[in-house]
Amino acid sequence: MNRLVLLLMGRVILMCSGLQLIPFGYSLYHGYEQSAGAFAASVLIALLAGVWLIGMAERGYKESLSVLDGAAFLAVCWWVMSIFGGLPYYIDGDLGIANAFFDSISCFTTTGVMDLPYEADNAIILWRSLSQWLGGYMVLLLLSTVLPGTSGCFGTAFILSGNMRTGAITLRRINRTSVKLLKIYSAVTLGGILLYWFCGLSMYDAVNMSLVTISTGGCYTPDAKITVSGWVAVTAILGVIAAGCNILLYWQAVDHKEIRAFHQTWKNSETRIFAGLVLCFTAIIATHLYLKGYYDAGDAISNALFHVVSFGCTNGIMAEGMYHWDDVDKFFLMCMALIGGCIGSISGGFKIFRLQVLLKSSLAELKRTLHPHMVVHIQVDGKAVPQKIIERILGYFFMFFVTILVSLLVISLSGLNMQQTMDVAIACITSSGPMMMFHLDAGEVRNLPDWVKLYCSMLMVIGKVNVFTFLLIVHGAWNGLQERQW
Repeated sequence: MNRLVLLLMGRVILMCSGLQLIPFGYSLYHGYEQSAGAFAASVLIALLAGVWLIGMAERGYKESLSVLDGAAFLAVCWWVMSIFGGLPYYIDGDLGIANAFFDSISCFTTTGVMDLPYEADNAIILWRSLSQWLGGYMVLLLLSTVLPGTSGCFGTAFILSGNMRTGAITLRRINRTSVKLLKIYSAVTLGGILLYWFCGLSMYDAVNMSLVTISTGGCYTPDAKITVSGWVAVTAILGVIAAGCNILLYWQAVDHKEIRAFHQTWKNSETRIFAGLVLCFTAIIATHLYLKGYYDAGDAISNALFHVVSFGCTNGIMAEGMYHWDDVDKFFLMCMALIGGCIGSISGGFKIFRLQVLLKSSLAELKRTLHPHMVVHIQVDGKAVPQKIIERILGYFFMFFVTILVSLLVISLSGLNMQQTMDVAIACITSSGPMMMFHLDAGEVRNLPDWVKLYCSMLMVIGKVNVFTFLLIVHGAWNGLQERQW
């Protein structure tokens, strides 16, 4: 294995350890002795592991990662972060080993499954929000450095500007990018905290709400009761939209120090398509809610808009009354989650750019059928999409839905009915964890068999690194076994 992978893993573990100092200090300040001890032990274990990995790597590592090494790092980093991030849950006694890991990986992949018990203290809940925030940052970092080198052919590299594209995955590029992204990500999070605070939330609630909306994690606390009214809901919608749009365009605007560059966000066709989908689905759901007598006209529109934006950005944060909606409304929200946000965002799902290319490719094929000698070029935002990208997006589309179908079969073996199985599978692959609560409660999720949770954990990682990167790792491992003739 490339020792640079060990170095990067050591840094990730140290980052996780450093962030755990915040809930550790909070525990000490408020006198939570049990959780303070859990965080102290977790910080020490993660610190030793991180230093050990970095020490092993510095004996001699290359300055760049190969495609296979990059794919391996993409997959392994989520599992390693989740192991060390789940230590406080297990040591504190809130969750067993399997549940602690499951809850931790759902946070770091910004899936946000509600698995913590109701009696968890505020320090543990704060760490849950922080781990979702860290997971969102890792998504952005990997999206702009490692992912284009391993699967940029599926649309990621096409969206990036020239100075952000990456062929070789180098340590220098990762170092430079991580600092810039951290500044932007922290500034946006701080702005969210201040807005929530000005809206009347306590500082603790403002911090948690900002962390879970900016990261698209979507889960604050198991019994959080969110009302879609007032400025808090408006702030949540703005935060979720900001995270669901192409954040790499924000970076480009800041990098060029041109405020007018932010206009490129609206000129981007993905953003306009996302806005159109939100308006369309909001109108459908609001009309149905009003006709069914759930709300009056104003509340029907506000509730529909809030949840369409939430699931369209795969945040999944839900208001209290949403659990009683009809299945047809939940189905439309599930469709929004499957589509997902923009390709340069933290959100999951298939992504709008890929759907856009597929639709234009289908129309092009219709034209070629009618006019066999016609030369048709597919363009997005004035740029021609290479045929290689089109072909591989078609393959990605096939593997994406094959993964969902196989997952439906596997998860159904646990005894869940078809609705519940669909909720669990699509929630994991699209990083919309609260979707599991459509037909299950937190207790039922916690009592799922351990093998289902392990499979769901794998689905969450696949949803972040994409299925082709996962298959690339499997293919590389299989070739390695064959070369050794095992």
